[in-house]
Parts: sequence; structure tokens; C-alpha cells
Amino acid sequence: MRYPQILERPGDRTRASQAAPPTHARAIRERNRALVLRTLMEHSAASRADLARLTGLARPTISEVVRDLLGDGVIRESGPSQDARPGKPAVMLEFDQRAVQVIALDLSVPGEVTGALATPDGRLDHRRTRLLDTEPVAGIAAVADELAQLATSPPLGIGIGAPTGAPALLGLGERLAAVVDAPVHVHDDADLVADAAQRFGTVGTDFLLVRIGTRIGTAIRVVGDDGTPVERSIGARELAHVVAGGDPGDACLCGREGCVHAWASVPALNRRLDAAGADRAAVLAAAGARLGTSLSVIAAAVDLPTILLSGPPEIVTSAFVEATATAVRAASHPSLGPAVSSSSLDDAVLRGAAARVVAGAFTPR
Repeated sequence: MRYPQILERPGDRTRASQAAPPTHARAIRERNRALVLRTLMEHSAASRADLARLTGLARPTISEVVRDLLGDGVIRESGPSQDARPGKPAVMLEFDQRAVQVIALDLSVPGEVTGALATPDGRLDHRRTRLLDTEPVAGIAAVADELAQLATSPPLGIGIGAPTGAPALLGLGERLAAVVDAPVHVHDDADLVADAAQRFGTVGTDFLLVRIGTRIGTAIRVVGDDGTPVERSIGARELAHVVAGGDPGDACLCGREGCVHAWASVPALNRRLDAAGADRAAVLAAAGARLGTSLSVIAAAVDLPTILLSGPPEIVTSAFVEATATAVRAASHPSLGPAVSSSSLDDAVLRGAAARVVAGAFTPR
């Protein structure tokens, strides 16, 4: 991918930096730095000449940025190029995944926070889980503070995944900013799971992510012709509150009886599963069937090849997935309908949160 050149002409570099105010010059340096880092993250290794070609920046600019990044320990020289070319082999550079750490927090489970120190390649260290009491913000901040103390370098930021509108988020940003001097990013948990599935999973195609939690969220991710993620995909949205048919079941918060959220959200399912004499397999199959009925409308509209179900493993079982798939296939041509499967990626919210923070920090503005 080729990025636009930051300075219009290489020969204008000195004149532009002298004429610009200090804040403008600093903004240019930060953007060039982000551009080089983003490029190295997208390529396993690149030489200085490769970086100049891929970013459009002048060679002197690349040399200056690379020198600073090497000094900061964010990138490293990995040895000479193996390409058979005349002359001295170029020295290859690579992004040091372990040099950047993000505090990732998962608030998708009610009354609980899970956190970890994450690196851009999806590695998680010092995983922590804490139950939240009557002061959830204080508990979340305590976990963030503990992780910040364990970090080997100043955290790049704090990434948080939570259901939209979660009450635990009220006042959280200010509290965390006081604990850790780093930007705080809050995202819908379905969005983060979709990001993680696309970056660290094995999907490989366009897909609709369905997150089963306190409510049912959806997100769409697509890939380009070259197999790389397309940056502008559809973010998380709550699945429409539609009546899923059959037994009316519980009343939903939307006021309808038989709404898909009252059938297939985790709280609704737990109530059914905890009832005396409940047949676990039958309860999950019924919920999956109603979810599939609702998803079939989306599947027909967006025409995606894959539907990926994500949620607690005790809910998103093989019976639940198969019942969902059967209902989706019933509303489409059996051989043309989307494949339905479960996401098996561990700690997807945490990994997605870290990926979002890194992408935001290393995306040129």
C-alpha cells in the first residue's frame, strides 16, 4: 500500500521546516513517524529504500525517522537483505512487537473486568480478572493501575471493550486518564471481536460477526482483493429488535414479547437454563433457531459468505451454532447461503482492544 507523501517535494524539506511553526513541524515529524511504523507493521521487514518507496517520503526523512525509532527501541535491524542484488546488501528493519504495550480491558461480562498487557501481535501478559462491586469505576481503574505498574515501557494507551451504553463506563475515561498518562479508547465489544477475528483468526473472507452478550451486537468485516483487511468496514450495531416467532417467551426491554434479544442474549438464556427441569440442549437449540431466523434477513441483504458467532463457550455450543445455521439455510438456497461457525479465538475483546489502540496511534493524521 502506498501512502501519500507528507512533504510535497524532497527539496522543500529544509525550507518547509524553517518556515513552519514549531507545533506544525512537530506534527509533521509525528505523522512521518506514524507512517513509517504503520508501514513496518504491515510488512515483515523492509529496508530504508523500501520505506521510502512505500511511504513516498524522501530518503533523508526516512533516515531521520529510522534513526529516532532505533534509538527509542521501537524498531530493530534484523540483518542484511537476502535479495540477490548488485552491491552491498541493504540492512532490513522490522517492528519490535514487544517494545509496544497496551493496557487492554474487557467489560463485556456484567460485574467483571478482565485486563492484560497486550502487544500488537496479539500476545497477552499479566492477565487479571476482578469482580466489580458497588464502585465499578474504582475497580476498573485499579486493574489498569496494576497493569501500568507491570508494563516494561509507558503504555501506548488503554483499550476498552464493552457493550454500548454500559453504565460502568460513566466517568471511566477521566478516572483512567488520572491513573495512566495515555489515551483511553472505548469501543463496542462486538467491533473488537470482529477486529481480532480478522487480524488474528483464520476467517479469510468477508464475514458478519454476531456477538452474544448482554445484548446481541453485530459487525461486518471485509477483505480486499489482495486478501488484506479493508479499513472501512461496518462497525458494530445492535441486532434489530424483531420478533423471532414461536413461543413469545420473555418480554424484552424494547417492550415486545418474543424479541430475539429476549430469546438469545446471555441474561435471557441463563434465566431459561437455570429454570427447574430445563433441558439445556433444547433451550440452546431454540435460541439458536430464533437467532438464525433474525440473521437470515441480514444475510440476504448483505450477501456475506460467513457468519461468525461469538460469546460464552457454554452458550455458543455446537448445538446452538447448528440451530442458527439451520434457520439461516432455511431462508436461503442451501448451497448459496452463508456458512455459520463459532469464533474460537481466545480473549478476542482484549486482542481487538489492543489492535485498535495500536492502529489509532500509528495511523498518520
